Amino acid sequence: MSYISEEGKITLRDIERKYRLSTYAIAAIAFVEASVIYRMEQRGPLPRKVVEQILLRLSEVTGQDYSMETVGGYWIERDEE
Repeated sequence: MSYISEEGKITLRDIERKYRLSTYAIAAIAFVEASVIYRMEQRGPLPRKVVEQILLRLSEVTGQDYSMETVGGYWIERDEE
């Protein structure tokens, strides 16, 4: 697993506070289950594609650039190959 550091980046919690979004609201925006957002909030590991999907949808809805380069504080599962 790889930890995506929050050093110099915002976190999902920061985005939630900025836009006053709940875990459930972000889940609906990103088309994922609320448990997936909760896991990301709690720094549980997620597949890279899921994190990218969440951040892409947040970018589309807010007009901001949210990507793995700008948002930190979560774990990425090691790719199974």
